[in-house]
Amino acid sequence: MDSLSIKQHILNLLRSNRKSLNSKQIAASLELKGSQWNKKINSSIHDLLINNKIVEKGKYKYCYNFSKKTIPGIIDINSSGNGYLQSTEHKEDIFISRNNLHNCLNKDSVLIHIIKNKKNRIEGKVIEVIERANIKFIGSISIKNKTAFFIPDNIKTGSDFFIPKDKLNNAVDGDQVIVKFLEWPSSAGSPFGEVLKIIITPDSLQSEIESNIEIFNIRNGVSTQIQEELLNINSIITKKDINTRKDIRHIKTCTIDPKDAKDFDDAISIEFLRNQNIKIGVHIADVGHYVKPNSDIDKEAYLRGFSVYFPGKVVPMLPEKLSNDICSLKPNEDRLAFSVIVEFNAKHEIIQDGIWMGKTIIHSDKRLSYELAQDIIDGKNKIFNNEIKTLNNVAKHMRFQRLNSGSINFERTDIRFELDSANEPLRVVEKKPLDSHKLVEEFMLLANRLVATQLTQVKPSIYRVHDLPDVNKLQELSIFLKSHNQNPINTNQPPKGIALEINKILQNNKKNNNKNIIELMVLRSMSKAKYSVNNIGHYGLGFEKYTHFTSPIRRYADLIAHRILYSYLKKEKFHFNELETKCMHFSSIERIYIDLERKVNKFAQLKLLTNSIGRVFSGTISGVMKWGIYVDLDGGKGEGLISINDLKGDKYDFNDQLNQFMGRRKRKKYILGEKIDVEIKSINLTKKEMDLILI
Repeated sequence: MDSLSIKQHILNLLRSNRKSLNSKQIAASLELKGSQWNKKINSSIHDLLINNKIVEKGKYKYCYNFSKKTIPGIIDINSSGNGYLQSTEHKEDIFISRNNLHNCLNKDSVLIHIIKNKKNRIEGKVIEVIERANIKFIGSISIKNKTAFFIPDNIKTGSDFFIPKDKLNNAVDGDQVIVKFLEWPSSAGSPFGEVLKIIITPDSLQSEIESNIEIFNIRNGVSTQIQEELLNINSIITKKDINTRKDIRHIKTCTIDPKDAKDFDDAISIEFLRNQNIKIGVHIADVGHYVKPNSDIDKEAYLRGFSVYFPGKVVPMLPEKLSNDICSLKPNEDRLAFSVIVEFNAKHEIIQDGIWMGKTIIHSDKRLSYELAQDIIDGKNKIFNNEIKTLNNVAKHMRFQRLNSGSINFERTDIRFELDSANEPLRVVEKKPLDSHKLVEEFMLLANRLVATQLTQVKPSIYRVHDLPDVNKLQELSIFLKSHNQNPINTNQPPKGIALEINKILQNNKKNNNKNIIELMVLRSMSKAKYSVNNIGHYGLGFEKYTHFTSPIRRYADLIAHRILYSYLKKEKFHFNELETKCMHFSSIERIYIDLERKVNKFAQLKLLTNSIGRVFSGTISGVMKWGIYVDLDGGKGEGLISINDLKGDKYDFNDQLNQFMGRRKRKKYILGEKIDVEIKSINLTKKEMDLILI
């Protein structure tokens, strides 16, 4: 990097960071560590200060010199081509017309100027793109009059792309392709792109997965350095390993996971004591024993952040030799674990001085699926009978206590796909929560909560936090409840009171059609959970202290918690540099992965329905917007849209507060949560859209 490039990187960093950083923090963030960069960075900071590009805040800490009218943020472009800026500077999003977007694309980090500030709307103009959110896009090639353009599948991208002839790479008119963003000259009406790949089978689930892995730059490979490190990892448990750990191989232990799971990162043990008490152990794969800080495996795992799960495919955070073999708590094999062991009395209450945490060696006696564990709970199978039923009773008691303490009782149904031999979807199956799921969940929540209590003794530390809900959205929920002849939520009470009231509403609606919609609206009112060094508690769970500890095979944040806890238990100092930056990295990438997994699932759902055009299905109104009605088909089959133009027989007025359409003459209402029958009009797999007609 030359000095000009370093200055630009420093400016970009400080503009997007919003925090004051010293030279060491700047160097670490830019990955320019070492004495060879110090002089260049300090010289660049000096020049930027002289030119008034940055200012000094506090001793030797620097931040971007924003003018009062200059605001950074992330642009969100809608289907009409206009944008809205999300910024910490303003509670309301700032409107930016399509004429003022200045060469930016959807989700780009930008700088804007405020150009209008009216009571009902603030309007801005993009003056600079700080950072591109995406550089790869999926769509189709359109060639007219020997001029080639790329049309993105996502209508919200913000622009079509001009493709020079020498960048077509054999693509022809109508081809589905992946394109790379090259540049957007200020004089050009659209960005320039290059075709990277022609998608041969665009309607294939596997092509959809592979394309999204490429577009979102999901790291999906093993470097030579990592392969060499894997060869040097000793999978044999030595006498030294055993002597430095609590040996609990004699205690009855099992894993409970999905049928198709390969990476078993948690196990549960139970020991019946002579004094009628019981000891329950939550044992987590000791990934930290094998993955050393700053190793190539460790660096790659940090960059990935999480394992990503698609139908029939997993992109693991750790190499499969570790995730599916050496670290995995396989049955009938000795394994190294990091454990939280808790003693309970006969009333299933925790004995406070009966909590132990530390490194262990375990031996799982049995690998149970959730379905088999449920059969044991229901009395249909006698294997591990006393152990599983006792664990279930303790879990039920803890769940009862948790819900009474303000934890919100979400029981949303999930979906999974059955695939054929080519890994294409055969059918979608709803996964309803079983008691066996809740059993495992309660003990994982317990371990995470107890570990978080220990982590508060260390500064800095890592927490999983969840802020208070959005009051305005809770009021929207109240309006919905009133329209369904139910009592609204009293938002003028302490947070715990609101949580208990929400639980009561969910319980009262458990057996009617509104349950899923109410649960969805409650979820929409909630803040997003995230990782942070600032412990503000976890509102949704009702915990004052909470972290992630129980899945280090598939979440890097858990591995950090393991390292902090282990150093604390050994009374050693272990300082994590830039831990808040790491937390921001995990929270950001988690959001991307969640959206990506949902996108692929939606593709699979719609693909299963491509032969059902013209058929009638039952569903529930899941969204009411001014452009139409969204309907969630029963059985997790997918969601589609009834356009306002297809609502025949009357003129319909939209009421956004009541989430409804009402006919002017016949006064017929279509409201959120209503059961209706629909016919599939059309499906566009490329855009992942399904159009419906009301029956």
